[in-house]
Amino acid sequence: MGEIKGQTIFLSIVGICTLLVAIVGATFAWFSITVTGNENPTDIIINSGTLGQVNFNDGTTIDIKSLMPGTFTTKTFTVSQTDPSATGKISYNIVLNVKSNTLSPVSEGAFVHSLKSSGNNNGGTLASLSETLVPENSYIIGSGIIEGYESHRYEYTIGLKNLNINQNAAQGKTFSGYLSVVLTNDGIQSNN
Repeated sequence: MGEIKGQTIFLSIVGICTLLVAIVGATFAWFSITVTGNENPTDIIINSGTLGQVNFNDGTTIDIKSLMPGTFTTKTFTVSQTDPSATGKISYNIVLNVKSNTLSPVSEGAFVHSLKSSGNNNGGTLASLSETLVPENSYIIGSGIIEGYESHRYEYTIGLKNLNINQNAAQGKTFSGYLSVVLTNDGIQSNN
């Protein structure tokens, strides 16, 4: 009786192990992926990834109340790839997210903003924006591409130009929004 019980336990263990191997094998076969028909595998585009670092030195929030003509606010920030061994390209957009803007419609074209850039030390593309009217809705200020290990420095300026005329219509008007940096749909591409 003891011998039959031992064989039953042994066969049960063998059966369970066989079942586990079959399940693991089937799962691996189901989820494994193969790339075929690609003669040049270095051209694969990766659609996700992380940007090394974005530092907003002056914060991202822009809240303007009772703006006097000739007054401007500046936000400085850096977009960088911090991995020294990075070789890929990272595409990104700089976005002005407008929460409310009652200043642009009455400013007679004097409520403007601009974006200056520097730091293109590895062949990337810097975003820039010449002085233009501040929009009433959110929009992309500019687009940049970091190539490998590099940093892009930006200075965003927003304010009310002094037109040397009566600008009383802008009194009591406000602007509220914030800046953000987001990866584009292109994401990260291999540079090989």
